[in-house]
Amino acid sequence: MKERKDVVQMKIYVASSWRNEQLVRAFAKFLRDAGLEVDDFTDNSRGRFVFHYSELGNIDELDAINFLKDERSQRAFHEDKKWIDWADALVLILPAGKSAHLEAEYAKGRGKKLVIWQQAFPKGEFDVMYGFADLITDDPGQVLAYLTGES
Repeated sequence: MKERKDVVQMKIYVASSWRNEQLVRAFAKFLRDAGLEVDDFTDNSRGRFVFHYSELGNIDELDAINFLKDERSQRAFHEDKKWIDWADALVLILPAGKSAHLEAEYAKGRGKKLVIWQQAFPKGEFDVMYGFADLITDDPGQVLAYLTGES
């Protein structure tokens, strides 16, 4: 896809789960190819600190308090916060866990745009607090149109 010159230069933070690593990378590429700046938590090629819980060894032995005491966890928190603060909008790719949902609500509380996207929304899976989202959709084209001001 050719980069368009008329695209609003929005900076996007993508939040999701490591279980969606390939989907996150593909969605980030889709947004970048449209001319948007994107932070992808799985991609260290742009100098981002990337951290996966598996680096801590046996995570079944950790609790939330001890986990947050680890230097890598602290660094990951500050890195993610830095990129959320940098962004104009956050795209939450579902399904996602607690961390991505906290990132989304932090971003929304800081006045960022919030988009929730999932390939398909299964029946019986929903949350009233998704009402905070500026857009909730299963259509990547709608996400792009909203983020570029074309919707």
